[in-house]
Amino acid sequence: MGDQNDDNKIFWCNPLIRAVIPISKLHISRSLKKLCAKKKFKFSINYDFKTTISNCANREETWINKSIMSIYNNLHDLGYAHSIEVWEDNELKGGLYGIAIGRVFFAESMFSKSSNGSKIALIALMGILSLNKFLLLDVQFMTDHLKTLGAKEVSRSFFLHLINKSKFNKVQFKQPSDCIIDKELMYQAEKNSLVGIRKL
Repeated sequence: MGDQNDDNKIFWCNPLIRAVIPISKLHISRSLKKLCAKKKFKFSINYDFKTTISNCANREETWINKSIMSIYNNLHDLGYAHSIEVWEDNELKGGLYGIAIGRVFFAESMFSKSSNGSKIALIALMGILSLNKFLLLDVQFMTDHLKTLGAKEVSRSFFLHLINKSKFNKVQFKQPSDCIIDKELMYQAEKNSLVGIRKL
């Protein structure tokens, strides 16, 4: 992380308590479901990683400085960092980026260009993680916003146990043939829990 966007120093965080969202346990509000059913939101994977991370950094206060942007762009070129972009009528509405290692996706940041843009991107992400048999979605630090979306807090030791359990079982991070936020994708994001993390 960085302290601010004009400071290129980086420091690492390893919190005692970690926030995660169990795969297929994303909470999608009734109003958001209605919105997704009413409008045809589409999503893409890695369509424009540089623009996605740039949008995530484009705010008054951000920990995403130039050094971090450069490093993550390199990780994207190496196939580790991925972005998801959400579209409506060919207009970018929101997105997110993160890193996939083993069966864990480490979400880094999200952005919205309209109401609910980042939440819709999270639906797409969770659907993709479910379809590709990921074990865990790491969201790092708990916030009131993430709590409403189904995030849970786990100890550092249990988090590291899950990482060690999954790091050698690499799965693909690929999109389904149909890239529309529909009922099937929302079902994957919300209901189809994996046995290994039901205790969460």
